Amino acid sequence: MPALSPTMTEGGIARWEKQEGEAFVAGDLLLQIETDKAQMDVEAQDDGVLVKILAPEGAQNVRVNSVIAIVAEEGDDIASIDIGALSKQPEAEAEKVEKKAEAVEKKADAVETKVAKTEKKAEKAPSSGLSSPAAEFTIHANHIANAAEIEGTGPKGRVLKGDVLQFLKAGKAVISKPEITKPAASKPVAKAPSSGNAELPFLVQSLEPSVLRHLAQVELAKRSVVVQVPATRLVQLVKANRGMTVDALAARAIALALQQVKVEGNGVGVVTDGSKVAEVAGAASASVLDLAQAIKQARSGPASGRPAAVLAGENVFTPDTLPDAAVVVVGAPYASVSAAEASAAMDSALNDLLGVSTSSAQPSKQASTVIDVRVISNSPTVASALAAKIKGFLSNPELLTF
Repeated sequence: MPALSPTMTEGGIARWEKQEGEAFVAGDLLLQIETDKAQMDVEAQDDGVLVKILAPEGAQNVRVNSVIAIVAEEGDDIASIDIGALSKQPEAEAEKVEKKAEAVEKKADAVETKVAKTEKKAEKAPSSGLSSPAAEFTIHANHIANAAEIEGTGPKGRVLKGDVLQFLKAGKAVISKPEITKPAASKPVAKAPSSGNAELPFLVQSLEPSVLRHLAQVELAKRSVVVQVPATRLVQLVKANRGMTVDALAARAIALALQQVKVEGNGVGVVTDGSKVAEVAGAASASVLDLAQAIKQARSGPASGRPAAVLAGENVFTPDTLPDAAVVVVGAPYASVSAAEASAAMDSALNDLLGVSTSSAQPSKQASTVIDVRVISNSPTVASALAAKIKGFLSNPELLTF
């Protein structure tokens, strides 16, 4: 009778999978044994024959290491086996196993008692005043003035980061933030809506920068509308006119779109080299060549104005552009083909590779040039309307060159 655990002393026979006289090979299931806590399959370790079952199905309180069956190797003279002698229960061995199991149980009880006393002592012991680096950072980041009152749960009463967060969540912290001198002409900062979770600011401050960047990208994606604009004519127009730029045509398209969409203000700005926002004068009225120069000067100059929309490069977003203004990102031109054209090109390439000639093959069309325009705004309605208008103007760039 095998033991399912170090503390098992007896069990039951749930089912015999082999019958008396039946042969088996290594890995075959011989029987199922059970206790009040578990049930386990017993597999054969070697090839053999089940000669005699001594503990039938349903037998209970079968002691560990007692004989429950007799097996033999194939080819043995089963008739000469003394079943009576082999079936005697090794009482001394079984008692030895039982005493060993009792010793294991007593040792486990002693360990549990020692752990309980240690936990009780730790609860009563005052904080040692030591803090982990993560806990120190969280304390300073949240300007906790009464950090000495935080009870540590770490080794020797050490204060862990979780202890600080729990201290904040419980409302026991006394916050002492240093006063920040604000410029006299600072513009009002829009307050973020309260989430109702007092622990959120402290958790956000403790996040890794990569996690914060990912969360920022997810939040921007929720505010974004992306449209694909045919740009073949746009690129040709820029190449044919020296001094004309895609940014200048995009700024003109944004200015005209703002006149047709209900938003507060109608100025167009760009992101400066110092990651600020500067308004571009005459975006809706100046010539495109003059507008290209004005954009270049604005990017190298100081922050100015409060534009309603800001033209930004890819992966360039600043706190100054949201939530007061919509952000328009015009991507770089790239070649695009339809799904049908891509499938036909793939079939043609495979036929060439296999040396198969197809008389019905059609010449592939030249890939069209497109650009992606992304509009970011706190208002989904404004973002969708601006994106649609900007797409219409950039699809017909000749209308922007007055």
